[in-house]
Amino acid sequence: MILLVGTRDSIIKKGEARNVTCPLCHSATNLEYIVHSKYAQITFIPLFPIEKYATLHCTNCNQEIELQDLDANTISKLASENNNLKNPLWMYFGSFALLCCLAYGIFYYFKSDSKTELFIQNPKTEDVYYVKDSKGYYYTFRIDAQTKDSIFTTENDYQVDLPYDLDDINIAENYTTKKSNYSKKDLNHLYQDGKITAIKRN
Repeated sequence: MILLVGTRDSIIKKGEARNVTCPLCHSATNLEYIVHSKYAQITFIPLFPIEKYATLHCTNCNQEIELQDLDANTISKLASENNNLKNPLWMYFGSFALLCCLAYGIFYYFKSDSKTELFIQNPKTEDVYYVKDSKGYYYTFRIDAQTKDSIFTTENDYQVDLPYDLDDINIAENYTTKKSNYSKKDLNHLYQDGKITAIKRN
């Protein structure tokens, strides 16, 4: 998926300043203005507003006017009319969605970590352990049987570079001849040392 990061403008208000002098045609007229809001976006999803700006044009000469060309009274009048102008909530949609994802990720992490600790204390046959070895590779092993103090396992025939790929190798035909056993105390030490990253239980 390609992520496109950029900015976009949206009109948030249209208005009219009455009985002001145009700095270009010098007529006493009305000035129409449009307030724009520029916002950051990623792949067309709005993240947050960046700035507001206004465009103005004279209804008499139809020319666009720079805000700084207006007299101080007109600028003050426009500012007072738009001082409390808010950006629409939809411009924050992407940021809100990211915060929700982050909150869910944190919640899932602690929930998963809590479940892993519980499973470590109460191992069951068919549990699959996701493990990081001393060289930084990841593999799995499956509990085949257990006694009061020990578990007997079959190790996965394959290893992966990233923990996110462990689900791909956790299939029945990958557990063949690599047998090993651990004491339950050893399991707890592996978990405390951060070697056991997750436990899958059906």
